[in-house]
Amino acid sequence: MTTAKKIAVLFIILGVMIAAAAYVALKRKPETVKNDRLAVSASFYTIAHFIEKTGGDKVIVESVTPPGVESHEFEPTPRDIKKASSARLFAFMGGGFDPWAERIAPELQNQGVATLELTDSFELIEDEEEAAHEEGHDHGTKDPHIWLDPALAVRMTGVIRDKLIEIDPARQDEYMENSAQFIKDLERLDHDYRTGLSNCAKKDIIVAHDAFRYLGARYNLNIIPITGITSGEEPSPRRMAEITRLIKEKGIQYIFTEPLASPAALQAVARETGAKTLVLNPVEGLTAGEEKAGKGYISIMRDNLDNLRKALECR
Repeated sequence: MTTAKKIAVLFIILGVMIAAAAYVALKRKPETVKNDRLAVSASFYTIAHFIEKTGGDKVIVESVTPPGVESHEFEPTPRDIKKASSARLFAFMGGGFDPWAERIAPELQNQGVATLELTDSFELIEDEEEAAHEEGHDHGTKDPHIWLDPALAVRMTGVIRDKLIEIDPARQDEYMENSAQFIKDLERLDHDYRTGLSNCAKKDIIVAHDAFRYLGARYNLNIIPITGITSGEEPSPRRMAEITRLIKEKGIQYIFTEPLASPAALQAVARETGAKTLVLNPVEGLTAGEEKAGKGYISIMRDNLDNLRKALECR
């Protein structure tokens, strides 16, 4: 083969490689639909679940945070980010709950992915004590756990519905119908909490971390957290002593652990005070067992209500 022919062949091969690369790049752009369904990526379980309930069979949703992992502490891999970039919408909580999601959102926007930061639509409760000790922490001083108040969960569903309609207006009727049904379920849950917690002998509950302010505000409960807004923190010896004293002073018989957090600190308090432990699930993710059992937001919140009624001696 002559030199000229070799050069020509090389140019042809190079052209094919460039065309292939361009094709792959185009394929990696955000997809409006995937198998005729809107492709959505969510930062963690609860948002993914609400989107599934609102979108029904018109959406395909993936949670970036895997089962058994807390979104507070999760860090996405390059592969996780790449998968999120193939979605049409990336939804996350914000407000310091999933800081990794807040960091990657601008990058995804630059790639043409629509984003939804849910806490932007809510006025968050300020954690005055944590704000005073903010230095050295990378999370916010406002409580982002809005989904633990069923009434706020209704509003959250509406925000998600409106975003899906904005992106995919052709399916507005389906999104309206699906969200209306889910809102009915949430309103029923709110009603059951109101009636179930309306006549209780006690109001004080000791919890693993400060995730239940909205729940407490809605149903007139006094939430006493052993650690701050971010789960996984270790309580100080001083805080452990304070909690132990409170339990003894108030005659608290039950304290609440969480499925995805270490129960060690609360178990130590339980041994010291004679209190028993129950689970109060902040629904920040599913355990493998919960996923296998088909548990979801509504059923977990009902389990929470049963445990609250037991601990608070409700009639």
